Amino acid sequence: MIRMFLTAALASACVVGCASIATAQGSYPEKPLQLIVPFPPGGASDVVGRIIAGELETRLGKPVIVLNRPGGGTTIAAREAANAAPDGYTLFASSNSTFTLQHAVKENVPYDSAKDFEPIGQTGTLTMVLVTHRDNPIKDVAALVAAAKANPDKLSLASFGVATISHFAGEHFKSTAAIKMVHLPYKGSAPAMNDLMGKHIEYHVDTVIAIRPLLESGTVRPLAVFSAKRSPFLPDVPTLAELGYPNIDLVSWGTVVAPKGIPPAIRDRLASVLEEAIASPSVIERFKKVGYEAGFKRYSDWPGFIAKETAEMKELARKGGIKEE
Repeated sequence: MIRMFLTAALASACVVGCASIATAQGSYPEKPLQLIVPFPPGGASDVVGRIIAGELETRLGKPVIVLNRPGGGTTIAAREAANAAPDGYTLFASSNSTFTLQHAVKENVPYDSAKDFEPIGQTGTLTMVLVTHRDNPIKDVAALVAAAKANPDKLSLASFGVATISHFAGEHFKSTAAIKMVHLPYKGSAPAMNDLMGKHIEYHVDTVIAIRPLLESGTVRPLAVFSAKRSPFLPDVPTLAELGYPNIDLVSWGTVVAPKGIPPAIRDRLASVLEEAIASPSVIERFKKVGYEAGFKRYSDWPGFIAKETAEMKELARKGGIKEE
């Protein structure tokens, strides 16, 4: 009799509890959401984040407020997002700079990318490009590799910052091509581009959006892209894989995540809404303006994906001597 009573009580509690959860999820969202972006306003990443926020707002019927939290190499924003309530009202839009590169170069990161976040979906990619100034007599990758092998540590290869995707891409190229070049880190794309145009450096790795204005003016020459396939923004520029380096496939990918523990029903709804937004022609066109290639992807094994890429980045960091500042 007691067992029957307990069984009935537990069943009743489950019905009530499950109904409450279902009701809460069914009425989601009931209040504004916030989307944390780990960069200051105005940059390409911020623009992408605001486009995503606007699309989610339209489709969910509630305001989506963008919170810019720059600093700490994106770790300040990531920590805030990881510690937020997992109720579907706080989202975080960032890239592999946050989720894998930080773990590759730092002993202590204030969050665990694999355990502290639940992925909503990848939003797209940003292509990295190897460029030189227009008057450089070395006009292709084969000639560059030959010159670097003949003159180790004489040519310079700049990045827009230590331990950034630009730095990792450059070291990946040098390691794969078995060449030695002097790494020159800058505090952002603008100063690096200024020195490239001034011929103070020979080569630089940057994003397609950063170099596009200079390509249009003819002041820089693209030699290759780091993605596995050609960029739709630079269709005439070969991939490094095409040029004999098939193992090079490195892009900056963007992803929206939520704090770990978000209810599956809410996560799945957000994923469906985000997928619909990313596929819309207006979003694709607006992304193009900042050189961002739209492409939604769900992660079937987020921890496994993070572990694999982090291990790859750690190996690149080891080979290239990449360390946090």
